[in-house]
Amino acid sequence: MFHQRRLRKIEEQREKLDEMERKNRQLRTLIEINTYIANSLEKEEVLKRILNQTKILLNCESSSILLVDRGLKQLNFSVLSKDEEGDILKDTSLRMGEGIAGTVWQNGIPILINDAQNDPRFSDRADKKAKTVTRSIIAVPLTVNGEIIGVIEAINKIHGGFTIFDMQVLQFVSTQSAIAINNASLYNNAIRDGMTKLYISKYFRERLQEEWNRSSRKGHTLSVVIFDIDNFKGINDTYGHQAGDRVIKEVANVLLRNCRNIDIPCRYGGEEYTVILPETGRDEATAFAERIRSMVEGVRLEYEDITMRFTLSGGIATIPDLDAKDPSSLIEMADMALYYSKKNGRNRISFYNQNVMGASPRS
Repeated sequence: MFHQRRLRKIEEQREKLDEMERKNRQLRTLIEINTYIANSLEKEEVLKRILNQTKILLNCESSSILLVDRGLKQLNFSVLSKDEEGDILKDTSLRMGEGIAGTVWQNGIPILINDAQNDPRFSDRADKKAKTVTRSIIAVPLTVNGEIIGVIEAINKIHGGFTIFDMQVLQFVSTQSAIAINNASLYNNAIRDGMTKLYISKYFRERLQEEWNRSSRKGHTLSVVIFDIDNFKGINDTYGHQAGDRVIKEVANVLLRNCRNIDIPCRYGGEEYTVILPETGRDEATAFAERIRSMVEGVRLEYEDITMRFTLSGGIATIPDLDAKDPSSLIEMADMALYYSKKNGRNRISFYNQNVMGASPRS
């Protein structure tokens, strides 16, 4: 009897130690999340890290963040811990009150469910699209200054069901995530052009220097493309400045839809655009620029009672193909190539050639 009591005590102590170690691991993970937020202003990057840490914290299969689109009055899947699900659900949205996340958005109250399939609030629309099955879920609102900006979810506890403690942990994570989203949004507004949503020229030069340094260090290719709307003054003179603004925004939309995540599209000034193409050689840069030129040529923009058509010219410069001494030289080479396109018929793309387009900025 004595030995049994002693064994039970030892087992209880071991369980307490295991529980303490688990909570210590969770605390370390929460500290890591705070570190990510303090050191990054790239919203998608920091949220992706938060979701991955959430999976570890709560021992669940997946996690996701949905953000409110005020204009469209819907909740969009913004970032998911599983990339394949993110690709599938990127165009999926929920109405206020729809599903667990929509209910949390509507009421502002966290929800914990360990039998989702039998809960009347649950919607399986996302499950059907992603070919997944949600068994258990916690959903918590993301709140900034008293306003719900989204919902964070933890899905499918791996062992057993979610607990109240799990929900408290996710509530803490939601507070940090909301701070990260708000900080990133403020930063994003500061580095993007208000009209086009492209990056501003100051950010372009800062990022070009960073990419130049990285390419020089690692021996990667790096390309810069400069685009300019052909006969833009004529568009303004003929149709007015509002029509000109519509054209500027439409070209920006073409760029935003066709750039990779690593590309950096910028409004360089007026009707001029630049795109930094990291790890991109001459042929790939030319193919990209030609695709943009062709798509812009095909645009039919309805404005009042007219249909506007317009074209784009571009110039490209690439290292190490070209002997540019610094980022400014690379920009000047791309600009010379753009000027050559303008001088030789417009609606074309040219790659910098010192023999044809003039002396290199190095000389």
